[in-house]
Amino acid sequence: MYRFLAISRGIALLGGMMANGSAQATVVAGSDFIKTATTHYVINSAGSSATYTPSFIVIGADGSEPSENFGPFSISGSFDVERYQSTASSSATPASGEITDKILFTNANVTLNGATHSFDFPNLFSAMTSDTAFQTLIVPDVCSSLPGGSCVTMPNPNPSSWSGTLSNQSISLDGFAAVDNIRAGYTYHIQAAVVPLPGAVWLFASVLGLAGIGQRKRRSH
Repeated sequence: MYRFLAISRGIALLGGMMANGSAQATVVAGSDFIKTATTHYVINSAGSSATYTPSFIVIGADGSEPSENFGPFSISGSFDVERYQSTASSSATPASGEITDKILFTNANVTLNGATHSFDFPNLFSAMTSDTAFQTLIVPDVCSSLPGGSCVTMPNPNPSSWSGTLSNQSISLDGFAAVDNIRAGYTYHIQAAVVPLPGAVWLFASVLGLAGIGQRKRRSH
């Protein structure tokens, strides 16, 4: 009995360690989408970089260029990708619209090594344009403040945008992360992958499996 409980607990622990990409079927309130999976990706610094474009470049009186470093900067860190599946029927979708699955980047811990300006990782929904490709879904308007705290919205003249491809094992992301509403921002390329479980975990799983087989054989005799 105690051996069986130990094996059960071990299997539960292994299941938790292998949770990447597992279905969650979380209903998104007030929408026609459910969250079906969350996958954790770690950035490949050797294959990921960004360069900075300033809004203005001030040339010195002697014709010298600014000393600011515009890159390229290597990128490191990790992030999660949440997948959302549409549950809407085609009859419930406006003629001008299209049913499409979505993804959302969350829990981003991303660093541009050596960069001085802030970098905003994509944090809005992306539309899946095929089984593996995605792109920016919505570009938010800019709010111009007015007296009294109100604002007038207008199209963003310098919007962030991104696109890429992903699978359960890897993701490639290209985009522009705006820093202001003029033209400054980072042009970046990110490659990331799911970190495989250490060999010790698979060894642990095989031991659990053998122990379970031995337990069943003893019961049958």
